Amino acid sequence: MDFCKLVLVLAFIGLSCGTETKSPCQGCKDLVDGILKGLDQTKNKNFEGGDTARLVEVLESACDKDNFRCNEIAAEREDDIETWYKTMQDSKSLQEFLCVEKAEVCCLEGKFGENCEESCPANENGDICFGNGKCEGSGDKQGSGTCVCEGAYAGDLCNECGPRHFKGFGNDTYTMCTPCANGCETCLSANDTDCLTCAAGYRVEKASEPAEKKEAEKKDAEKKEGEEGEAAAVEEEEKPLTVSCTDVNECVEQSDLCPVGEYCANTEGSYSCEPWKCSPICTRCYGPTNRHCFECIQGAIMRAPFICQGSECSSAAVANKMFNCATGNANPSPLLLTSS
Repeated sequence: MDFCKLVLVLAFIGLSCGTETKSPCQGCKDLVDGILKGLDQTKNKNFEGGDTARLVEVLESACDKDNFRCNEIAAEREDDIETWYKTMQDSKSLQEFLCVEKAEVCCLEGKFGENCEESCPANENGDICFGNGKCEGSGDKQGSGTCVCEGAYAGDLCNECGPRHFKGFGNDTYTMCTPCANGCETCLSANDTDCLTCAAGYRVEKASEPAEKKEAEKKDAEKKEGEEGEAAAVEEEEKPLTVSCTDVNECVEQSDLCPVGEYCANTEGSYSCEPWKCSPICTRCYGPTNRHCFECIQGAIMRAPFICQGSECSSAAVANKMFNCATGNANPSPLLLTSS
């Protein structure tokens, strides 16, 4: 392995001033991935020097040149790598042997912290982050151990529902989050009248229970006698007010949203700027009709600022509805009937 050691030492010296952007554990995992990939790529090759020559070739390309941590561990642990390669490939994973036991830079999966004594958050069944996310830094001594939730889930354990979702079902080990109706930021159900708050681009259309009705119901509850009546009143007061949400048409309510040459197209919860398709009577325009022209085609006349009209507008074609002067477009040809 002397030649292999020389290769690794030279690589390490060349990178000793590199930026340490990865944790030692991640560098070791990168090394393991590189070795396993190299072994797979060389499994059908013949080497004159046997297994040692094969391992040398694998190690030469196991780490990227700018991966300081990977090259550092490779230079320090070449003997351990050779031991695993010759005697332990079928009995123990390289990551556990090299990174956890020998280099001692990683923990077993699900553990983190300086002494690998901290456990990633999990439910009673042992599902990390309720099965709805990943534990950041799991298996890394420098890991934070916090849950990074996926999709619709949120919370420290990923057992709560994120924006635009509500809890359809939940217990101590499982949470099912279901999408709210379109336009709801928070909601009680998938019904479009059960929004609690509206998402960006939407506004409250109406409350599902008018204030007058709620006030009347509250007074009725106050009239009830005994503990049952008091409990009913408390329940009514605590019941959240739900609303319906409607799309805001930004194109109507705001101006100058789009640059010249584009028009505002309303979309659900937002808007987009689309390129104009000029009227056939315009060569340049800022809108789709003949009233949005910067220049007219040859033969047409700018009869007013930005309004192009052709000779058709003063001809019998207008009377026969063959040309629409409001848009500058030809109308579809009518079916002409001739008498016999």
